Amino acid sequence: MAPLASVQGQVTALFTKALKDAFPSIQQDALVTKGNPKYGDYQCNNAMMIFKEHGAGLGFDSPLKVAEAIRDSLPPSKLLGDISVAPQGFVTVRVSPEWLSSKVGECLLKGDISYLDLPRKRVVVDYSSPNIAKEMHVGHLRSTIIGESVRRVLEFCGHEVHGLNHVGDWGTQFGMLIEYMKEAYPNFQDQLPEVHDLQEFYKASKKRFDEDADFKTRAQLAVVDLQAGGEFARSAWQKICEVSRLSFNRIYQRLNISIEERGESFYNSMIPPLVEELKAMCIFTPNISTIPLMAVKSDGGFGYDSTDLAAIYHRLFVTRADWVIYVTDLGQEQHFHMIFDAAKQAGWHRPPLTRCDHMGFGVVQGEDKKKFKTRSGETVKLGDLLDEAVQRAALEISKRVEEQSKDGGEAFLSNPEEQMDAAQKIGIAAVRYFDMKQNRTSNYVFNWDRMLDAKGNSAVFLFYAYARIRSIQRKAGIDVHSIPSNCLQVKHPAERDLALKLLQFPDVIEAILGDLHLHHLTDYLWELCNTLTGFYMKCKVLGEEAQSCRLLLCEATRKVLLKSFQLLGFTPLDKI
Repeated sequence: MAPLASVQGQVTALFTKALKDAFPSIQQDALVTKGNPKYGDYQCNNAMMIFKEHGAGLGFDSPLKVAEAIRDSLPPSKLLGDISVAPQGFVTVRVSPEWLSSKVGECLLKGDISYLDLPRKRVVVDYSSPNIAKEMHVGHLRSTIIGESVRRVLEFCGHEVHGLNHVGDWGTQFGMLIEYMKEAYPNFQDQLPEVHDLQEFYKASKKRFDEDADFKTRAQLAVVDLQAGGEFARSAWQKICEVSRLSFNRIYQRLNISIEERGESFYNSMIPPLVEELKAMCIFTPNISTIPLMAVKSDGGFGYDSTDLAAIYHRLFVTRADWVIYVTDLGQEQHFHMIFDAAKQAGWHRPPLTRCDHMGFGVVQGEDKKKFKTRSGETVKLGDLLDEAVQRAALEISKRVEEQSKDGGEAFLSNPEEQMDAAQKIGIAAVRYFDMKQNRTSNYVFNWDRMLDAKGNSAVFLFYAYARIRSIQRKAGIDVHSIPSNCLQVKHPAERDLALKLLQFPDVIEAILGDLHLHHLTDYLWELCNTLTGFYMKCKVLGEEAQSCRLLLCEATRKVLLKSFQLLGFTPLDKI
């Protein structure tokens, strides 16, 4: 299958050539946007500017004349259908139905959908990053699912991607925890506690640390012993990490997260020689000159700044990453831009040869517009949130099965096991989609009703769209792969709208590569499914002369939906 290419990019290239040929003395990028559907698909907006700046010298008396010169210089292309010129100077083109038919068959029906972003890069994506000895909570949701989807998009584009989990597995808190557990849970190394027990132990150890001077001294000695590699302290630390890792992995399995753990402790040995190389205990960066990065703390120890400097050094200088992306909340934006600036000063980060991005995101809020909490005011555990999503989805499914039964229709999910499988997929997809359809830099209000609304912009709506295609394919009783792709002849306006929307998928991928905003893809899916609904309303699929063509369009839509679902991290259902 031929790789997909941006339709807008191809139209822009044609207008770039036209501008160069029509006005060889003028250097100007082609300004191409999506057009008003009433007039065309894409619109070139250069004529007005050229007329204002060069019209008299070129002998043109209106923007219309400039636009006509641009139109007349467009190179021959199978892509171009009707071309019109507006008096204001807009040149609008429609993509030809023959080209749409050919490209849908060539790029979407033959094998897997593919897209290449060249040159191929080695990319590190740092995401999720929970703390050892603490349960994952709703605050980890966004980093985990946004980071995973960015990793998947980059892999789809052909890049070599390393997803890294920078867990908080080092620091003075482990001295407190180890010392407390020696007293309260002396056999913890043989009988591993649950992670929620560790969290309670952590709270209790912090209270003892603040109130008991003798305990504080012992905890500080335990940290020294751990850092020196003491056998008991190191073994206890490893057991604590093991308990947490088991808890994290249960969440990651439910969310189908592929990530390599590389916590703070991984970088410990790198920090002293790195500080020596930098020849600085604190680093002032050019863009934020009032607050330095502390490569070494005032007490001679190392902290978050030290670890993050070592991490970016390892990623850029040892791993030789071309692109490093950090997915954290917006509260850490300034910190990471300081890290990037310091890496640039040290010579590790060399833009444009290397690229560093901070993908900051807003806060998940409750209806009160404050941080999302339980009714008792506790932080919402991520596992509990996913459980509730599945339970709510199961309730909706059981209602639908009951309605189907009353109506005498086919109950697709009458088997309880099938219902539970569907609830797992729908519930978790609903949470993911509702999060990722937001502009990631904004806070958003968590709302179960909107999340599971089958008629609104939700994963449930998308699942129904996908299942409807599957239903049509089953009723057709034809293996769609047996239909020759040349049967796809786009003629009806609704067929054309759907084919064009399908071929705009790579434009969406390019937009994500540019600004790392995943809502480009969720917006596209909502538009695609609504375009599909319009197609159904105007074009009957089965039993028509155009059945083969329309079945192929449905299959191309199914494949784009499936690829998009995979990028967003969820699995659709063939029946609902």
